Amino acid sequence: MTTSEIKLYLIKKIIETTDIDLLLKIKSLLEENNYVLSDENPTEVNEPALKYEKNIRIFSPAEQRKIDQALREYENGECISDEEAQKEIQAWLED
Repeated sequence: MTTSEIKLYLIKKIIETTDIDLLLKIKSLLEENNYVLSDENPTEVNEPALKYEKNIRIFSPAEQRKIDQALREYENGECISDEEAQKEIQAWLED
């Protein structure tokens, strides 16, 4: 396959897909390789992203919402330390 054929094949597949996770992965790969979509975020620095050795995990929107919620709870002090949690678990197990 030539470069042009691969590009056309990919464009066709991207247009056909409704899988948001796949589209986000493609977007992430393009951004990592210095193909930043400047219209989306004009303040973004157009530099290559750090390269990782293997699998890159892209969170689904639901997973990202849970992570954001956990971060907000942490920032608001709505959490306990691991040490406190271990003490509570130990006390609970002893009952």
